[in-house]
Amino acid sequence: MPGAEVKVEGAIATVRFDRDGNANALDHAMIDALERVARELSLNPDVSVIVLAGTPKIFAAGVDLKDARLWNPQGHAVSRHLSMNAGVRMSTAWRLLPQIVIAALEGPAIGGGAILALCADFRVMAEDAYLRFPEIRLGMTLGWGGLPLLTERVGAGRAKRILCCDETIGADEALTLGLADRKAAAGAALDEAQTWANEIAEIPPMSLRMTKSTIDAHARRNWAEGTEGDQFLLAKLLSEGGAG
Repeated sequence: MPGAEVKVEGAIATVRFDRDGNANALDHAMIDALERVARELSLNPDVSVIVLAGTPKIFAAGVDLKDARLWNPQGHAVSRHLSMNAGVRMSTAWRLLPQIVIAALEGPAIGGGAILALCADFRVMAEDAYLRFPEIRLGMTLGWGGLPLLTERVGAGRAKRILCCDETIGADEALTLGLADRKAAAGAALDEAQTWANEIAEIPPMSLRMTKSTIDAHARRNWAEGTEGDQFLLAKLLSEGGAG
């Protein structure tokens, strides 16, 4: 059944999300499910590490451009703003988790799926996995907190290249750029992530949480938060109106 499945074993929670087809694109229902899971896990005092994975073949092929609930084309401006920013509420919930999060990537992680992966603290990429951010080519801006996360890791110049040139970033390049932390054989990303999670889970939980929160307070601030939701809606409206 499509949805987000959570399995907790000791101090490790494994979250797998699967739309049962549809390229595992993030529709409104899946976005809500992932936000709910993150908020529930944030309150679990027994979980120290969370492993996040899509399907065995694909992490997530971006946001579902055909889901009217996300785009709310008949709604007024405020309603559309709320609908189109469901993704940022989800990504914020994952970015602010007190536990260490490891994303296990198989196949493509595109657009919103790539942003979700960047919300994790670490990424394990299968050798055939890749990241791509096609938002600008689609007449949108990079929202969901993705712009600060990407720029933090690769720098301003490279972030512009990745976005404006719609670059595809394979596992080896992702390792070089700091967008990935470990590479695994095809089909083995989840196993590698879980092995790593077991190592991290041996650390005393309070020192683990305090270290993450202190680093994130400095390095993972969403400096685009005040404007990115408005820009996302404006870019969509301009695109729909033929203004480019």
